[in-house]
Amino acid sequence: MSKILCLIDSLGSGGAQRQMVTLAKLLKEKDFEISFLVYHNDNFFIDGLRKNNIPIEYCAAKNYLDRILKVRKYIRKNNFDAVISFLDVPNFLNNISAIGGKKWKVITSERSSKENSLISLRGKIFNFFQRYSDYIVCNSENARKLWLKHYPQYKNKLVTIYNPVVLPEVKSQYLPRKDRKLHVVVAASYQYLKNPIGLIKALMLLDEDEKQKIRIDWYGRIEVTTGNTAAYDESCKLRIENHLESVISLHEATKNIIDIMNQADIIGLFSELEGLPNAICEGMMLGKPIIMTHVSDFEVLVDENNGFLCDWDNPLSIRDTLRKAINLTNEDLIRMGENSKNKAEKLFPEEVIINQWLSYIW
Repeated sequence: MSKILCLIDSLGSGGAQRQMVTLAKLLKEKDFEISFLVYHNDNFFIDGLRKNNIPIEYCAAKNYLDRILKVRKYIRKNNFDAVISFLDVPNFLNNISAIGGKKWKVITSERSSKENSLISLRGKIFNFFQRYSDYIVCNSENARKLWLKHYPQYKNKLVTIYNPVVLPEVKSQYLPRKDRKLHVVVAASYQYLKNPIGLIKALMLLDEDEKQKIRIDWYGRIEVTTGNTAAYDESCKLRIENHLESVISLHEATKNIIDIMNQADIIGLFSELEGLPNAICEGMMLGKPIIMTHVSDFEVLVDENNGFLCDWDNPLSIRDTLRKAINLTNEDLIRMGENSKNKAEKLFPEEVIINQWLSYIW
């Protein structure tokens, strides 16, 4: 039985964490011996691992150097066949652990399309050590192209594997325009780059009668980093100052987000940057029309048959897109949702995606 370590910063409520837990469950079903190594004590997704009997090791460290040494020691002494890491710091730790020779596969995964991070001094230092990886898995073609642009020396290591979309049992029922309002759900953390403020500014531009026809619920992690709630706080203030309490609600992250999304008419995303947005892929698989900005592989995800595109940095563009959505009939919503589901089933087939991972692990 092959022994695989999943290395990530925490089990917090982020998209990368959710996808690593999903990947681990799928690999476990293929009879791999899976374990996790994390170094921050945030346990939003811990139940999913425990239910699947996947062990978790916590790496407590005094400082950054201590963490590097402890992670390296743990990896090198435990005879893994492969170590898979998500996010830049875990990727760095994964690569550092391979220095001095290795017998295991080192697979790092890029979950973002943030070009500035790739070419920053920090990014250049981290990515220098990608020479020790066997593969760099990008979760969008857009991300792979950015890597190829700035790090062409890694051409033969770069591969694209979309996120698998594995939905839990859906218990909620969908009724179009419940409460006679278009219901839009956004699932994203409260970061400035996720653009909650841009969305609120767009809502300010709607006519008063249009505001009565739409309800938006945003769910996400409030603290971006410990104690940092700046984007959430500013969003709440802007919402109240402009009397939008009945138009948009700002909620904390929730574990039953799929049931909530299933009750929505439309799934929205208004980000400046994304890797492959989980909420959009899941919304498509749920059979929902999509509103999203020009991020990630938007050309593949959304067309005129299943949704609308808008510009993240232009409140007028977001407003106009919301107007189009408000004017959809219930029949339009159902038809576009069916188109989304058909598209998702072709893009994110679970068995095909897990076999792609297996081809690089073995």
